[in-house]
Amino acid sequence: MNRRAVATWAAVVVPLWIVLILCTRWEAVQRDGWGHYLWHEHFPLTWGSLYDFAKGAYTHNNPRLGQVATFLMFTPGPWNEIFTPLLELGTFYLLVALVLGRWPRTVDDALLFMVTVAIVAVTAPQFGVMMFYRPYTGNYVFGLFVNLLFLIPFRFERGRWPLMLVLGFASGVSNEHTGPAVLGLAVAATYLMWRRDHRVRAWQLAGIVAMGAGGLALYFAPGQGIRYNGIAHQTLGEMFGERGVSGNVEVVGSLAIYMLPALVWIAIAVIARVVSPSSAARRPEYAQRRAELALLAAAVAITVTLLLSPKIGPRLYFGSCAFASAVIASMVMRQPRVARILVGAGSALVLVFVGMRCLTAYRVVGATWEARIDAALHDRPLDLTPYPIVKSRWVLADDMELPEYRALAATALQSSIMPR
Repeated sequence: MNRRAVATWAAVVVPLWIVLILCTRWEAVQRDGWGHYLWHEHFPLTWGSLYDFAKGAYTHNNPRLGQVATFLMFTPGPWNEIFTPLLELGTFYLLVALVLGRWPRTVDDALLFMVTVAIVAVTAPQFGVMMFYRPYTGNYVFGLFVNLLFLIPFRFERGRWPLMLVLGFASGVSNEHTGPAVLGLAVAATYLMWRRDHRVRAWQLAGIVAMGAGGLALYFAPGQGIRYNGIAHQTLGEMFGERGVSGNVEVVGSLAIYMLPALVWIAIAVIARVVSPSSAARRPEYAQRRAELALLAAAVAITVTLLLSPKIGPRLYFGSCAFASAVIASMVMRQPRVARILVGAGSALVLVFVGMRCLTAYRVVGATWEARIDAALHDRPLDLTPYPIVKSRWVLADDMELPEYRALAATALQSSIMPR
């Protein structure tokens, strides 16, 4: 990597990294996070206690691998603000690598990374919450990271079977709604390589079988029935019937609605082609175009899989929006130079806006949380007045607005050992 590429990557990644670190540092304990927080306040983290937590989550709570990741994010100390931003940057980096079919390293790759992050930021619902509310980050961002890590060997066409056994099973137990599409991508890649080379590699079979086993282990986990009170095993007909035609159409059509902001990037590319027809767009390699189509198909497949989900929420569209955004970024960055300049500049402005919204919101959240911690430490009356910001795509509303959380927070902050 030459100096220009290093400088470009630094200019793109460092400001984003700083925003991620600060907002992660300022995140308050909320909602599903209280249980993790209280656990760490009363029990030491050891290999034995980690195993006990994972076993308990699988049998009686949330059986996803991401639940264990969430648990670890609440470990007292600086670990969350060190590792979570790296996880998020790594997720976007793997998205770009999956589109390119190689590790990103050039100036153009850095710009593609920036455009991808910008499109995800404005299309993925609850983007700030996904990045900085640990129960969502652990269950969905971490889950997507594992899925992408599993797919990289299939895209790069090289792997090792022992590693694929681990990655495959981990990918399978990461998320119910992304698993089938990710497994489908792996099977499709294996089939295409078999057609070309007339052979199937051991690592491919190991990954596919392991992911299938992980998916079954997740779907049939004892914790699923307890967690969803039995609705996780409703039949497809029962779920379709409860939602009705309009409800099922809404589940699938929501992806198109969430992706509407990406039309701005597409429009810039189209206008540039019309205004400068003599400027040549870059022609993608056949493998890259095929990968883009496969990722778009996976984005749709993930959304369709939600029809089988007992619960629907905006957070479940993160994987679909991420896949679709990476493809759109790749396509617009192949357009004539004027389009790439406009797209790059616009994406930089978008990220500045997103960064400022997140920093502003989480600075308030962090100050309020620190004030509550300080009051508890010095045995002063707790002020549980909700912080003066409203719920948005960047931040959750303060759960102190709800009586049950106010009581829980008062008990937790006054009786537990405060953060070390």
